[in-house]
Amino acid sequence: MRMSRISKTIIIALILLFVTSSKIFPQSIGETLSNLSSDAVLKYSEPVISAFGSSMNSGWFTGLPSSSNGIHAKLRFVGVGSFFTDDLRTFSHTGSLRLTSAQVDEILYSSGYDPNTIPNYESLKNEVLSRDWEVLFNGPTITGNYDEYLKVKFPSAEVQGYTIEQYTLELTDVRGYLNNIDVMPSPALQFDLGSLIGTSVSVRYFRGINLQDLGIVNIFGSGVSHNLNYWFDDSLPLEIGFGYYFQSFKVGDIFKNTASQYGMFISKRIGGRISIEPYAGLTYETSRSEINYKYEFDSPAGRQELQLNIDYSGDQTVNLALGTSINLSIFVINFDYKFGGTNTGTVGVGFGF
Repeated sequence: MRMSRISKTIIIALILLFVTSSKIFPQSIGETLSNLSSDAVLKYSEPVISAFGSSMNSGWFTGLPSSSNGIHAKLRFVGVGSFFTDDLRTFSHTGSLRLTSAQVDEILYSSGYDPNTIPNYESLKNEVLSRDWEVLFNGPTITGNYDEYLKVKFPSAEVQGYTIEQYTLELTDVRGYLNNIDVMPSPALQFDLGSLIGTSVSVRYFRGINLQDLGIVNIFGSGVSHNLNYWFDDSLPLEIGFGYYFQSFKVGDIFKNTASQYGMFISKRIGGRISIEPYAGLTYETSRSEINYKYEFDSPAGRQELQLNIDYSGDQTVNLALGTSINLSIFVINFDYKFGGTNTGTVGVGFGF
């Protein structure tokens, strides 16, 4: 079954998350991003930003609360995986870039200019250094191939009467950081408590894991769901209700994300203490992200650093989630798959009553 394969994929991805969390890359993600201007950083990072938003809005719901008053509690480990398609491995984007001293030397040398051929080489170089250049970025995104580097096509230009030819730079400090990763795993602990007037509340928390060397994860979220059957004397064939969930998600000092969703949910429990409970949700989801990093470049006055904060509104999507809970007395297992802007699967394991 497709759902079974998805569940296995997420479980394997979560195992790899713990196994590879200590893997050391030659440079940090902050050092990688420091080579890029803000618009290029956004395009380079966009796949994981979308994955963060989708993951945060997944795995909350496993069935509507009881329509009768009583104490029901459940503690679950939630493993969420957002899937990356091949079109997210690379990007092409026209944007601005400030060059380093070594890059300007490389560009000028390629056009036949060096201190031995022209007397005002330093003046020419300083003018090139002082400008923002519109260039074409082409290469791997953050999820792309680790052995591929980002290429920058510098346009031809006239500076101080000299013709500088078009030239393509290879940024060896910017590569596919996550090396063609198929799934971005996101773990969490979730506690669900109900039911009062057909309503339950949920709290999600997690911290401490180094997520694919992007940084230490800190997660907090909460939500509420309500079973409309509480208001009917005669129960409906299905449990039907609505819910709202919110979560904040911080990865290291670079990525900060918030996400929320609200929607309609249905579920049907079949059996008693040992039972299955198919469920579905139709939700509207939003997310917002910040990228905080230091942009480094050279100028005639020397090395410069700019602390940049990029505020990015994620996809606003309508999503359909289908899943099943398997209740084995006090133990519960659930899995679901969400179809939307970023396809996302969830596996949960826990216990409750």
